Amino acid sequence: MNRKIRTALFTFIVLSIITLAVLVFIYYRADKVPKASFEQDEQVRVKIEKIRYSGTKAGRVEWELEADSARRSKDEDLTLLEAVKVTFYARDSTSYVLTAQEGRFKEEAGEIEVSGDVVVRSSGDGYTIKTESLTYFVNDRKITTDERVKMTSRGIDLEGTGLVVLVDSQSFRLLRKVRAVFRGPAV
Repeated sequence: MNRKIRTALFTFIVLSIITLAVLVFIYYRADKVPKASFEQDEQVRVKIEKIRYSGTKAGRVEWELEADSARRSKDEDLTLLEAVKVTFYARDSTSYVLTAQEGRFKEEAGEIEVSGDVVVRSSGDGYTIKTESLTYFVNDRKITTDERVKMTSRGIDLEGTGLVVLVDSQSFRLLRKVRAVFRGPAV
């Protein structure tokens, strides 16, 4: 019996030493691995990469917003967007694709503001609008800007300051300092 106790005690000590050595090895090895650091921004509630958001009414998609990243403000109804793409759909299914470097989405107010190399392309009429910034009003389905605007299509180039586009009626109005160049056989 004495021999069995010695063997059990010896086995217990050897296993304890091996376990202790393994734990020390794991601890020191984990200490050498670079640790991830997380910075917390007090103003940001959520940050999302590759976002897609859409607005529907009566079961029909009216607009879709995509961005490379979005940061939602903690204190106000504001989402900051990077590399923005917004697609608007008119009632007749004509689509308008807007791209910009950055944007701001105010969900409660129903406003999407974009800036930086703003381009809007129409699928139906084949025209392109270029400006530095504009705002889309979700509830009114209206695009506006006070900036200088260049608009091109198959037969006309337009420039002006200030723009109002009514998405559903597919109408637009340049507000000031308008200049037009007509091209093609219709002239």
